[in-house]
Amino acid sequence: MAACLCQGWQLSLLPAILLSLRSPPSAPEPVTSQDAALLAGVTEDILCFSRSFEDLTCFWDEEETTTGMCHFYYWYSRDVPRVCMVSTWHHGAGGKRHVCVFPSQDVRLFTQLHLRVLDATTNQTKYWRELSVDAVGLIAPPANITARWAGAAGQLCVSWQPPLADFLNFFLYEVQCCPASSPGMPCSTTSNPGGQHPGDPSIQSTVSTHTPRAGTPSPAVGQRLVQANTWVVLRDLQPGVRYHIQVRSKPDGTSMDGVWGPWSQAVAAETPHSSGDIRLCCSTPDLQHVRCEWSWDPAEPHSSHQLFYRPPPSRAGTRENAWQQCEEVSRGAQGTHACTFQPQAGSAISVLVNVTRTHKLPILSYFKEPFWLHQAVLTDAPQLVQATVSQGRLSLQWLPPLELLAEQLHYQVRYAMESSHDWKVLQVPRAARKEVLDLRPGTRYHAQVRAQPSGPWYQGSWSAWSKPVVVDAVADVGKGQGRAGGCGQRSHTADRGRRRVLEMGWEGRAEGDRGGGSGKGYSSSVPPPMQAGSSPVLRWYRCSSQQCSWGFGAPSPPSTAT
Repeated sequence: MAACLCQGWQLSLLPAILLSLRSPPSAPEPVTSQDAALLAGVTEDILCFSRSFEDLTCFWDEEETTTGMCHFYYWYSRDVPRVCMVSTWHHGAGGKRHVCVFPSQDVRLFTQLHLRVLDATTNQTKYWRELSVDAVGLIAPPANITARWAGAAGQLCVSWQPPLADFLNFFLYEVQCCPASSPGMPCSTTSNPGGQHPGDPSIQSTVSTHTPRAGTPSPAVGQRLVQANTWVVLRDLQPGVRYHIQVRSKPDGTSMDGVWGPWSQAVAAETPHSSGDIRLCCSTPDLQHVRCEWSWDPAEPHSSHQLFYRPPPSRAGTRENAWQQCEEVSRGAQGTHACTFQPQAGSAISVLVNVTRTHKLPILSYFKEPFWLHQAVLTDAPQLVQATVSQGRLSLQWLPPLELLAEQLHYQVRYAMESSHDWKVLQVPRAARKEVLDLRPGTRYHAQVRAQPSGPWYQGSWSAWSKPVVVDAVADVGKGQGRAGGCGQRSHTADRGRRRVLEMGWEGRAEGDRGGGSGKGYSSSVPPPMQAGSSPVLRWYRCSSQQCSWGFGAPSPPSTAT
């Protein structure tokens, strides 16, 4: 178009197009400093934007000292030029901004729009631009932004709704996340001072209709992610940290285009603490129940503890299982807590412990990553059923703590001299049920055994050590022959061959033949019962000049002296 418009148009429109020096005092500023900053990268003399693709605002800036008046014209192809009422605003230090807000009936999409600013004195074009309204979007942030714990370690799920209901699938979104305790990060303000904490299972299971998919990209802390979805899972976050999260919008450049809009106000969400902070440990003793134990500061005896469990989310598109509460949390000595529950069979298990402190907020949550029952086995200690000392060697036999795992159990046997903490530990082959130890003659020993599932399917931790068996190693003894003396006399061999077998609080002595003879004999009398809480009473024990043995079953016949 020529530099000058038709003189007749100018004369007929002149009274309406002279630029006003001020807008009405009550009118809001149509172009904010934030708008201008977001458009700073656009290299045009006349800057234009649309907030909804149903509106259009254009403006240009000049120095305060610029004099003269201008005319602002616009028209679509094949239309007659129209004039826009222009308001002038002061901005910055010594600047003024001329703004034209288009009537809604003059806003059209996918049609070329022509703009001209003419000097009123010379009728020369000062500024000009051609554009399409659908290409100058400056869109508000998404609506209804929510952030919650995603049910996995170091993850938060953020979801939102598109900023324009009439253009649901036309936007890209940028998400930024940073710790709330880092004031240098850009997302340092929040519209949700209370924030969301992971400690409320009812909240965690009902927020957002979008289910995160595996492999969704995630921004690192303090960095940004651009995507078209209306949700994102933030991964690799630190445990027990409160985060501020912001989102902004931009037309995707396919049907609509524009620049990035302003950031939303920050929403806050917190990741649960690590289970290691409270030494949370879960295991199964019987492949049916799970027992979880954790520790808490004994200085806070009035804190309230709750344990929740559920299978973890399996895949995208599936409904999350509701958290189930472990009903009876027990409190032990020194701030220990425990709870036992029966989980759903055939699924991994996630565990969450919530701790409510007296007169303190918020609730503290501790999350244990999912585990499988068959990989968290902790059996009882094996049961020692027989210990035999013979010729300086101790033979131990035991029963597996769980018969179902018998073929997948490894064992360790440890033994030490009395009053010594220098334990010798032997690794026993898998599925074994006995072991023979070499002892130093004339020395008393303690011996114990423990088990660990370590097979192709069942795995777990070492059990506690069994209750100790205490034995005396047989000293070297000569083969002297005794004679029958008077009544009540023993043979010298029997005196020298006195043996003792001690097992958790009782003692048995080998007795010689009180009637004389070779001095070799045995006693099948049963030791006295033990006190409550001690080990089961042995069913039998036997000693001779060469060996002592005991057990829980029926004794084998004594050997015949020769």
